Amino acid sequence: MGNRNKPLRVFEAFAGIGAQATALDRLNANYCIVGISEWMVDAIIAYDAIHHSGEQVGDLPSYEEQKAYLSQFEFSQTSVRKININRLDSDMIEKLYIANRRSKNYGSISQLTGQIMPKCDLLIYSFPCQDLSTGGNGLGMKKGSGTRSSLLWEIERILKELHELNKLPRYLLMENVKAILCEPYYKDLLQFLDFLSSIGYKNDNTMILNSLDFGVPQDRERAFIVSKKGRQPPLVSKTIEKAKKERVFNALEFLRTDYSREVLKNEADIAQLHNTPSRQVMWQKNGMEANSSTIVRTITCNMDRTQTAALFRYSGALGATFRRLTIREAFLLMGFSEAEYERVIHLDFSYRRMNKLIGNSIVVNVLSEIFTELLGGRYNISKRP
Repeated sequence: MGNRNKPLRVFEAFAGIGAQATALDRLNANYCIVGISEWMVDAIIAYDAIHHSGEQVGDLPSYEEQKAYLSQFEFSQTSVRKININRLDSDMIEKLYIANRRSKNYGSISQLTGQIMPKCDLLIYSFPCQDLSTGGNGLGMKKGSGTRSSLLWEIERILKELHELNKLPRYLLMENVKAILCEPYYKDLLQFLDFLSSIGYKNDNTMILNSLDFGVPQDRERAFIVSKKGRQPPLVSKTIEKAKKERVFNALEFLRTDYSREVLKNEADIAQLHNTPSRQVMWQKNGMEANSSTIVRTITCNMDRTQTAALFRYSGALGATFRRLTIREAFLLMGFSEAEYERVIHLDFSYRRMNKLIGNSIVVNVLSEIFTELLGGRYNISKRP
């Protein structure tokens, strides 16, 4: 049983940039990240910048020793195929070495085993959605299929190993797109939930939660499932409805349209699009005014597609056309703070690279509400009256 003196031990599988840790920070929770699993190079480096900037790393080993350490893990720059560490330059090797060490990264989920995984109280697994989402190709997540979404079954393997070692976490939290409840994916989800039941978990009802109900003007629905080990029945899905707020927003708290500020003007210029026939189609489908009542559509990992989160009229470096959300705005609309966004600016990632990272993240506000219901009264998290 958790208490206010013993920290909640958290493991973030498919960690991304760490919305889970950010949500616990928002709650001033008594917690520690005992480890993460992530293989995307950009995500690992951005996670480190957001959560570990300023931490001392001590004396760095030699370049060859850094490479030898990193060669233990599988990494990817595309999230599709692994890379050869020898192809990274020395600057990237050093950044990745520092980030991997400070973030306690165990690398690809396929390399993680129950034997090496540290004991934790909460395991969060937000496995890839590409083969389930409406923007994907519908390959699904069937066990043994080899799709990215079938990495869910690596969680089954790890939990089996943890079960044998008597190291099972007390809490599990799954996140993915709501299409996971559609045929033919739902039967695979039920198969996984049946497995969880077989090793002692009680699975709560699937929650389809929209960030619009949690203080963020982004129409983003995602599926969440809480599982608890033991006899205590899950209650989160019943009580989370009470956490929903009226959909009253001031979107200008999230949008940055003061172009007299040079930094915001430069960011808007980066987000600006040429006025081409294809971009006119984008404008017809996604154009909107940036005002206090604006609600943007779901932020995806590619805001340069025909269906994008939002387009605003904008006169900038390309003349009078329109622009996408800036990455700063996307961070805010995913529940991160400007301070957290500014910790990644020095990485000099392109718009597309940053877009991929933030589009694959989880809305911090929604996670905070789930953690409040799941853990309220423990770990310094105050449960609502």
